[in-house]
Amino acid sequence: MKPSHLSILFLALGLSTAATAQPDTRFNVQIFRPSGAPQDLVVVTQSRPLSHLSVSAGPYFSYQVNPLTLIPEDGDLGKISLVGNRLQLDAMATVGLFDWVEVGVDMPLILAQGGQNLEVIGTEGSIESFVLGDLRLTGKVAVPGLRRPAEGHGFGAAVTMNVSFPTGAQEAFAGDGELTWAPGLVLDYRFESGILLALNGGFWKRPDRVFEGVSVGDMLPFGLGAEVPILRGSGITAVGMVHGAVGLEKLPDEPRQVPAELLIGLRWYSSTGLTFTFGGGAGCGCSLASPTLSFFTSILWIPAKTREWEALERFKEPPEPVPPPPPPVDPDGDSVIGEGDLCPDIFGPVGNAGCPDTDRDGDAVVDRLDKCPDEAAGSRGRDGCPLARRSGNKIVILEQVNFATDQDVILSESFPVLEEVARVMNENKEVDRILVEGHTDSRASDAYNLDLSRRRAASVVRFLIESGVAAERLCSQGFGRSKPLADNDTEEGMALNRRVEFTIQPPSDGPRPPCPEEGLNKKRQRKQPKAPTAPKR
Repeated sequence: MKPSHLSILFLALGLSTAATAQPDTRFNVQIFRPSGAPQDLVVVTQSRPLSHLSVSAGPYFSYQVNPLTLIPEDGDLGKISLVGNRLQLDAMATVGLFDWVEVGVDMPLILAQGGQNLEVIGTEGSIESFVLGDLRLTGKVAVPGLRRPAEGHGFGAAVTMNVSFPTGAQEAFAGDGELTWAPGLVLDYRFESGILLALNGGFWKRPDRVFEGVSVGDMLPFGLGAEVPILRGSGITAVGMVHGAVGLEKLPDEPRQVPAELLIGLRWYSSTGLTFTFGGGAGCGCSLASPTLSFFTSILWIPAKTREWEALERFKEPPEPVPPPPPPVDPDGDSVIGEGDLCPDIFGPVGNAGCPDTDRDGDAVVDRLDKCPDEAAGSRGRDGCPLARRSGNKIVILEQVNFATDQDVILSESFPVLEEVARVMNENKEVDRILVEGHTDSRASDAYNLDLSRRRAASVVRFLIESGVAAERLCSQGFGRSKPLADNDTEEGMALNRRVEFTIQPPSDGPRPPCPEEGLNKKRQRKQPKAPTAPKR
């Protein structure tokens, strides 16, 4: 047998036999659980909470046709509508906090419902008509980084929580008889045109029930909704949604319960603070609690001039068209256009933001390319910097001082560098004394490297004296391999560690202190035997 809509199979033993059966544990058949914020999509929640301290309140009316119908297995008795129709009022109120949180309350009231005699499930008479439903508390918290304003566009996300209290009449299929709760997640996207797409998912913790051989318990609620502006300036939109829940509990050979329905409607955001929504739809016929038809209408009120009212009024305003960009303006003809030209009336290169190049030190290297814009590079300089220049307590050189392998003989290629060092010293008479430091890489022993670094530093001192620097302004000291600049495991690192540095000594009020090492300023070369095991460098 194939049911025409939601059906269950039970063994039809005759009305007389069914009348003596024990009643099953009943449950809440209502799957229409509306949301109380005006921009929520009826039963599908959107991510944005109400604005801070803004309040929304009003009624939701819903009418379901055949929300609970049994179909006998042999089909002889026809459908039995246990709940043939139901008119329900959801009195709702919601408040926003800090633009991040939203809390609300929903008090369901069954205004009228009817159905056939319940003797087929063990109870004489029809269902009670006017009863309370389960009181429901709702909450929503926006996800940081995904909180979208009412008139904004882009992605949004929020986490939700619904808690229902057992205030409803379980015997009238209006309550679950126990506390239930349902955490959830909301993901949505609002387009610049105002179109909203929203996706809901979560978990619904319900008591386990067995009704007429069908298991009803924990479920996975879902919802997919959309809102499309029709007359955005007037606040008229269309809404549509598919919502339901997937049952997690089932008996052997029992089809899984998936109560679901499709709803569509119209909405009007009026400027008075009232939001009107009405529509309807149909159930899928694939569960114990899917109605054949559903209709709904709501009137939600937001006090005028509140932040939420202002937000909805801004949402109704269509986005202003983006004006076309102005034509490029380039009065000086240097191909630097508009605000990017810092000198719009003077020709200048693109690399200097449309302004003429300057050369403060007059070394023919423009300042934007000059690494030493206040010091002329000279004929031997590079990138606007001289081969040697004073910087802090150092005389910095652009090229290393090179020596013959394993010797203290300075190679001729390094003469220009040392001549520039001598020039800097002679131009800076206030520099009392320079310490020439010799450093090596880590190859060979400590003693060998220390001696080699001392001899090389002394050779540099002799060269500077011969270049016109007073001997009393020079000292030398060898450090061997004790102060590396880089890792000695690579050739590049060792090349950096083999170096000569020029450190400016602090001035002395009295007589100059002696140099760190003896005999380094004498104009003679000290012969040192080579270590037979020293590697070539």
